Amino acid sequence: MNDENKRSHLTMIQGIISRMGNNSFALKGWSVGIMIAIYAFAGQNSNKAVIITLIPLIVFWILDTYYLSLERKFRMLYDDVRYKDEKEINYSMNFNDINIKIGEVKKINFAKIMFSKSILPFYLVCISTTLIIYFVKF
Repeated sequence: MNDENKRSHLTMIQGIISRMGNNSFALKGWSVGIMIAIYAFAGQNSNKAVIITLIPLIVFWILDTYYLSLERKFRMLYDDVRYKDEKEINYSMNFNDINIKIGEVKKINFAKIMFSKSILPFYLVCISTTLIIYFVKF
């Protein structure tokens, strides 16, 4: 039996999952880069720069959460397609078409993802560092 269409569909979904992971990684790099750039350009006015640094960090935290949420939804779509027979697949890329089990709903909850162990530590360290620089005079 030829499952070439199913394999191609799974490859397209995997490509999207990879892009979401790459976007998340890039956001973390941008977060650190912007932090360092603002501190470097601030010089003696670091107190004002530190407050300005918090805004992009929070925005990137939200975007990173969004990309991880999308990645998890596409992983669920991937699993849904993977377990189906080729005749049952509609080849849609819409993850809203799949049935999600009650136990898996928490995996795509935005707040849970935002405070998950894969995202929270990074942004907590960035924000803590920013606040330490603001409150501690070196």
